[in-house]
Amino acid sequence: MSDYLKLHFVILLWGSTAVLGNLIDLSATQLVLYRSVLATGLLFFFLGRHAKVAPSTAMLLILNGGLLGAHWIFFFLAVKVANVSICMIAMATISFWTALLEPLLVRSCRFQWINLLLGLVVLLGIYSIFRSESQFHYGLGVGVIGAILATLFSIANGRLATRASEQAVVMYEMAGAAIVCGATLIISEMFGLGLASDRWGLTAWECLSLAALVLGGTLLAYHIYVSLLHRLSVFTINFANNLEPIYGITLGAICFGDHRYLGIDFYFGAVIILSAVIAQPWLAIRSRRKLQPLT
Repeated sequence: MSDYLKLHFVILLWGSTAVLGNLIDLSATQLVLYRSVLATGLLFFFLGRHAKVAPSTAMLLILNGGLLGAHWIFFFLAVKVANVSICMIAMATISFWTALLEPLLVRSCRFQWINLLLGLVVLLGIYSIFRSESQFHYGLGVGVIGAILATLFSIANGRLATRASEQAVVMYEMAGAAIVCGATLIISEMFGLGLASDRWGLTAWECLSLAALVLGGTLLAYHIYVSLLHRLSVFTINFANNLEPIYGITLGAICFGDHRYLGIDFYFGAVIILSAVIAQPWLAIRSRRKLQPLT
């Protein structure tokens, strides 16, 4: 399977996570805690001593995992307060934030005007949706914060992915996500923020949904994702990730009938985003050809 097919398989898995999360009747923070703790435990059990890395590397991976945990909390919170489709479309802003932030944070990354232009096109699609779906403004805003956190996580991961095996990277980052979620719940209880629901138990169906979320949307997806970071740029991965809303919207319509609550402007915005995603590889190849010296 080519790297690009693997990438789109990962995006399909990630697109299903919002649907799976919506099937589990827990708060966003509780859901992420379950997800990250189970993923960490399974990886530690299977990896054992092979999970050992340098203490400095472990600390950096755990800190980056904290960013991932925060992203997941905002991601699932957007699903809970709005719906799957609104959450997914907010994630499409990742390409814009990557085009803007990666050249600022990574010295070896050159600023590419075409990447910024494509990111702005995606924002135009987001604006179309924001303008029409006024009842979901809060959910869209929460989702955009989650997208910024995901961008920072991805940029850092691009620098850390080579320091350990794919499995070890995922394990330590899941541990970081679990620590952030646990700390968030403790602080919530101390200050009465109400970030946890009254129930912690799961029904049989919720257990199946959680298993699919952990095994498919977390362990398998992030294992492939980390391996792809060795061969593809962060921007290429994050821009292709704009297809996640298309997959998520389709699944949301099938599972929850989200399409009944979305107007024509939503679909207009989705078409703009999809068009930008399709155009990106062609424009990138054309740009590279122009930069090649004449012989």
